[in-house]
Amino acid sequence: MSKVWLVGVTVFVVALTVAGLVVALVSTRGGVDLLPADSPEGVVQRFLLALEDKEYREAHGYLSASTKKGCTLEDFARQASYQEVRDYHMTLEDTERLDDTAIVTARVTVFEPNVPFGASEYSYERTFDLTLEEGQWRLAWPDYWCPPLYKYPR
Repeated sequence: MSKVWLVGVTVFVVALTVAGLVVALVSTRGGVDLLPADSPEGVVQRFLLALEDKEYREAHGYLSASTKKGCTLEDFARQASYQEVRDYHMTLEDTERLDDTAIVTARVTVFEPNVPFGASEYSYERTFDLTLEEGQWRLAWPDYWCPPLYKYPR
């Protein structure tokens, strides 16, 4: 009788562990707790995660309509491919909402392990301007991801 009870308890504990792992994997992405998708912070987070995964079409989809007009997917992907998101750690600092616009401020910490005399770490603030379009927050001209480029005559 005690062996049956022990097997039953073991199966129960294993089932709880598996269920916990499934819930954790479904509710996070790559170990990152996702912010609400309908919030300015959530849009910025998903934009950066898409860039990290080199999903440029998805990241471009988070841009506002007016930004997309001046920033084609090809220009965006070309510029974004030069950015290295993986070496950054961003921490949400502040969000200001003003009717149909929002400004998300994040602290960016960069770690450079291969510099003379050891590693180097520095931080700076980055702001993201967002606008509400058809009920969804969109990034409004992130010029550091898609700066105005000089167009050579063809």
